[in-house]
Order: sequence, then structure tokens, then C-alpha cells
Amino acid sequence: MAQADRIIKKTDSQDSIDAIESKNTIATTHTIGERNTATLWQRSLSYAQRSSSTLLLCGGLILVALALNIYRLGAPSLWFDEAFSVELARQPLPVLWRIIFGPEPNMELYYLLLHGWLIMTAALGLPPVEWIVRLPSALCAALGTGLVFLLGRRYLGRSAGIVAALLYALNYLQLIYAQQTRSYALQLMLLCISWLALLAICLPVANTTRRTQRWWLVLYIVSMTLAIYAHLFSFLVLGAQVVAYGGLCLMPGRWRAATRQQWWVLLGGLVLTGLLCIPMLLESQQGAKTGWLPVPHLTELWSLFVIISGSNPRYLLIVLSAILLGLGIIALSFVGRGTHYAKRTIRWTQGATDYLPFAWAMLCWFVLPIVVSYLVSQGSLRLFSTRYLVVVVPPLCLLAALCIAALRWLPLRALLALVLLGCAVLVTPHYYQNAQVEDWSSAVHWLQARYQPGDGLVCYDNEMNQGCQTAVEYYLQAYPTGAHFTADTPGLFSWEKFGPANAQSGFLAALDPQALTTFADHHAHIIMIVGRIPDAQGAARAQQTLHWLDQHYHLTDQFQSSTVTVHYYTT
Repeated sequence: MAQADRIIKKTDSQDSIDAIESKNTIATTHTIGERNTATLWQRSLSYAQRSSSTLLLCGGLILVALALNIYRLGAPSLWFDEAFSVELARQPLPVLWRIIFGPEPNMELYYLLLHGWLIMTAALGLPPVEWIVRLPSALCAALGTGLVFLLGRRYLGRSAGIVAALLYALNYLQLIYAQQTRSYALQLMLLCISWLALLAICLPVANTTRRTQRWWLVLYIVSMTLAIYAHLFSFLVLGAQVVAYGGLCLMPGRWRAATRQQWWVLLGGLVLTGLLCIPMLLESQQGAKTGWLPVPHLTELWSLFVIISGSNPRYLLIVLSAILLGLGIIALSFVGRGTHYAKRTIRWTQGATDYLPFAWAMLCWFVLPIVVSYLVSQGSLRLFSTRYLVVVVPPLCLLAALCIAALRWLPLRALLALVLLGCAVLVTPHYYQNAQVEDWSSAVHWLQARYQPGDGLVCYDNEMNQGCQTAVEYYLQAYPTGAHFTADTPGLFSWEKFGPANAQSGFLAALDPQALTTFADHHAHIIMIVGRIPDAQGAARAQQTLHWLDQHYHLTDQFQSSTVTVHYYTT
């Protein structure tokens, strides 16, 4: 009995101990769970705060870029290419569709969007004046600045992303097409989206899910396809993306395995993008060519960089030096690993190798379009043009900001950022001083002030590469006063025929004395407009016609500028 009592007491004591330990375990588990929950909550809160901060910064940079883009947006006159965009987009949709999927396949997406924009603004009672037709480009360019920041923020850090975005917003060449009624600002925005999506696929961050990867893939396919429909030159950027991915797969480092795992994703995206672009490729074979571009020489390469820097050699030197410094730091960090120099260099280059894949991608984006277009243009297909190569401005700005991220010493980073941005700010006013390409506005307003009902307008040269009537027609429509081209105008251009209204006489009828005599019989005054003459032969022919008009009719008044001359004759 005594032994049984001892056993019972021992069992009760053990049960008490187990109960106490169980309570302690539960309490400890609850404490750990509470701590983990608190940690997750803190991380989520921190991530939300970082995301909000990034969005606020991005929005602020977009507003800064928009302010730069809309400053004096309507002051410069539209030049021929812009007037062509507006007049083409202003045509009825069946006519527009037939032209962009026929003789003018390039910039199809932009013409369709501009067509919708003009319909919307007309419904709001807004005439298609300069700032109205240029506003979509200004908006796209401002959004492009935000995308450059996101690219830099994701792979270089916040400070470098801000510097890259501001360099892009202040860039001379970028500002040109941010304030022009052309497709380049839209193309740049779409290309920035495609690179952001591509790098998110190739260089996924931690905790990236398959669902997120699928969304990045969809975004890449859509943006790259639309970029090609915005401008055919985007095909060269697509080739640069393929080369960039191939290099990332071969490049040693911790990112190689993750990059190689995405090969099937990228391959599917490229195949689908190619299939979606087949209509554009087929139409481009029979559309307008680029034979008007000259064969480039090495001097054109230098001219490209001069224009990008706003004709400021000092600024160009600083930007190129910053790029070389950033690439040099990355190379030093990569080569110095595991050597006896590592301890000496680790203070200045620690972590710089993390920027290697992004630097490689940006170098492909920057170098390959320049090199490929230069080499291809030595043949019959001409692609080397400053307007086409505006696509290399975003990677140039990101490469210049690379050194801000690679440098470890904060005062040096701040100094370099101030030097880069200070030089960019000093160069930017040079753009606004030289923003006007051709002055058609003054000439048209001059003739509108003298136009009387029954007067006749004649334009030379109306060939599509010259387009005197196209530029004049835009201002007659944007600022209507009753002046217009009549159906009997010699050499009249027709959008429906996308050529001369009278195929028998052609555009040269504007210089034919017999046609002008018949025209003068039906109009009290002839307003002869001469602009964008293609060559010396055309200039001599126009001068002969003006001399004939001087002999047969009374020259009442005339207007002359570097772009166009207007002669007002009384018949």
C-alpha cells in the first residue's frame, strides 16, 4: 500500500510537471506566433510605406517632366512632318485605314490614337491648334520619365533612379520629340515598359510568384508589340533584348540560374510578339522607304552624340565619363573578387557586381541599335537617323546614373549627381531657343490676313516628301478664316488618292503657265506659295514660274522666310 501510494504520488507529481510544461509550451508558442505576426505586420507596413514613397516620387518626377514638356508647347510652328501627322489623322477612318495599311505603314498605332484624340478634342470644342495636337506626345514623354525612374529604382536604387529620370526629362533630344506631333514619345514609353517587364522576367526579385511572372509576360508582349506598331525601328530594340537575355544566361553570377529558368517564358513571348507583328511586316515591304536618308559616315556617329548632349561638348564629356566610371567600378568589383586586391577595393566596390546584369542590358539597349542601324544603312535600307535613335536616350541616362549607385562614398555620389543634373539644366534652355524647325504659321497667317473671297491658292512643291500644301492646309484648318484650296487648284494634293488630284497633270501643274492662266481666269487674286523645294532644279523651275507671273500679273505683296515664300498677285 505504501509503495502504491508512492507510485500514485509520483504519477500525480509527473502530471503536474507535464501540465506546467504544456502550459509553458503553449505560452511560448503564442509568444513566438505573436512575434512572427508582429514581424510580418511590420514588414508589410514597411513595404507599403516604401511602395507609397516610390509612387509619390514617380508621380513627382512625372509632373516635373510634364512641366518641361508643356512649356512653350504651342509656341513653335508645326513643321511638315507634324502637319502630315495631323492632316493624315484628320481624314475619315476608311481613308486613314487604307493609307496606314498601304503606302504609309509606319507609325500606324500613333495615327490611330491621334485620330481618336482629334475626334475627342473636336467634340469638346477645342480646335486642333499646336498645343492640342502635341499634348499626347508630351503626356507620353512624361510617363516615360516615370518609367525610367522605376527601372532605375528597381535595379540601381532610389537615388540613381531619380538622377536617371531627371537626366531623361531634361535631355535635349528627348524634349524635341516630347513636343512634336510624331510617334517617338509613344514609342519610347512603350519600349521602357517592355524593358521593365523583360528584366522583371529575367531577373525576378525574391518571392516572385508564377502568377506575377505571367502578368509580366503579358505586359511585355503587349508593350513590345505596340512599340513595333508605333514605329518599325523598335525591331532593332527587340533584337537588343534578345542579345541582352543571351548574355544574362551566360554571365557568371548568382542570377544566372534564375535567368536560365525563364528561357521558355521569353521564347513564348518572342514567338507571340512576332506573330502579332506579321501584318506590320507584310505592309512594310510595300510601304514608304527611307531612301531619303543619306549613307551615314563616322561623322554622323559623332553628330548623334552632339545632338543628344544639346551641342554641349562639356556635358557630353561629363556624361560619358560618368558611364565609364560606373562600368569601371563594376568591372573592378567583378575582377577583384578572390584576389589579393580584393581587400583594397572592397571598400569602394562592395556590392557593385549586383549591378552587372542591369548594366549589360542597358549597354545592349544603347549600343546595338546604333551599331546595327549604322551598318545596315551602308546598303540600300537606311535606318541611321537621329529621330530613330532617340530610342537610346533612356539607357544612356540609366548608364550615366549607374555610377551613382556603384560608388560607396556618399559625398562623392552627391557631388557627381549635382554635376550631372547641373549640366543638364544648363543645356535644356538651348532646346527651347531652337525648338522651331520650320515656320509655316507666320506665312499662313500673313496670307489669311490678305485673302478675299474668290481668291485662289496655289502651292509648290506638293510631293509627299515636301508637302507644301499639307503644311499650309493644317494652319488653314486650325485657324479657319475662310481661306482654302479650291478644287481647280493646279497641282492639288488629294488624300483620297494619296497623290495628285489630277493624275494627268500631276504636282508640276502648279508651275505650268497654261494651268495658271486658266486658274487666273476664275480668281481675282492668285496667292502663290512656294516651300520645301527638293533640289536646285526645282528651285530654278519655281523661279521661272514666279518670273512669268511677275510679267503677266501685278505683284501686290509678298512674304518671305527661310521656310516659305508667298506671292500675292492681282489678276
